[in-house]
Amino acid sequence: RDLSKCAVMYSSSVRTLFMLLLAATSVADELRLRDLASKLNIFVGTAAGANKLSDGEYNSTLKDQFSLVTPENSCKWLATEPGEGKFQFTDCDLIYNTTVKYNQSFRGHNLCWGAYNPAWLNRLAGNRSALETALKRHILTVAGRYRGKAYAWDVVNEAVSDHPDGNANLKTSIWYPTVPNYIDMAFQSAFAADPKTKLFYNDYAAEGLNAKSNAIYGMVKSMISRGIPIHGIGLQAHLSLAGSKEDRYFRDWKLSSVPSYDDIVANVKRFADLGLEVHFTELDVSIRGSQGSEKDKLEKQADIYSRVLKACLSNSRCKNYEVWGFTDKYTWLGSQNQPDLFDVKYQPKPCFDAVVNILKNKTAVV
Repeated sequence: RDLSKCAVMYSSSVRTLFMLLLAATSVADELRLRDLASKLNIFVGTAAGANKLSDGEYNSTLKDQFSLVTPENSCKWLATEPGEGKFQFTDCDLIYNTTVKYNQSFRGHNLCWGAYNPAWLNRLAGNRSALETALKRHILTVAGRYRGKAYAWDVVNEAVSDHPDGNANLKTSIWYPTVPNYIDMAFQSAFAADPKTKLFYNDYAAEGLNAKSNAIYGMVKSMISRGIPIHGIGLQAHLSLAGSKEDRYFRDWKLSSVPSYDDIVANVKRFADLGLEVHFTELDVSIRGSQGSEKDKLEKQADIYSRVLKACLSNSRCKNYEVWGFTDKYTWLGSQNQPDLFDVKYQPKPCFDAVVNILKNKTAVV
């Protein structure tokens, strides 16, 4: 009889332990951003660096939490065509192959930009014919390599002036004004390279209603009217709790003040009404220089992450809520800014919890 009691007690203990483990597993699964977001028909994405994939915690967090990945630098011009006509794809392929392994969508970034370009390209400044040849060759080669594999490409990045005045809306760069129609040319080349991928224009400081977002809206509306193949708009959302134009750090890193929720919603809606897909592509929220205790700063940060996500979820054409890196350990802004969802030890911050709560309790917009 004593043995029988022991057996019953052992069986009960095992069953209790099993139920506790099952509950713990369920909670862990429930906190996976990618699973929560998929129920709402949106991606939750991140930029990823090829040089960080050897970090085990980085890799596991990338795999577990995100459904879409953008190469941080690995597919830019400097990385993929460092010598004229000499292409290399080691790091770009690494990011792409990682997305395949982790069942994630691949979002290419970027095919044409006025920065992060190789010296040989910069030496073509002022030579329209040479620049046009280089632009077409580069886009056809890079986008063509991932034909049918990329969910989307940022075709042109950050082309619109920070201070548009109606007459000079584009930045002076290696491309403009030497090749006045380079944006059209880039999108047409990308479409020729991969007619099934979604082609995006991507920019910062345009999340709300302002002169820059007005200029971008006018530009893409004109592109659509002229039959230029464009399918989406990327709103970067590098935001700061304490930014001001007088702050050199804020200015040099091109961070943005935080728009109101209503402004973001209205901006998303007007691009969506053009038939475009809207992505928040590079979200982070710096707390550097903001007032209050550490707890206060992190709560304010969580509120901004929530504001952007709620604005995205307000419109069925907003399909991607993406952060520009997910851990303060590797942020491009420096760890002291603490702009990301996870801290330097990969512990979730209040902004992560806020995003989880919204995704858990929101109904998909149809």
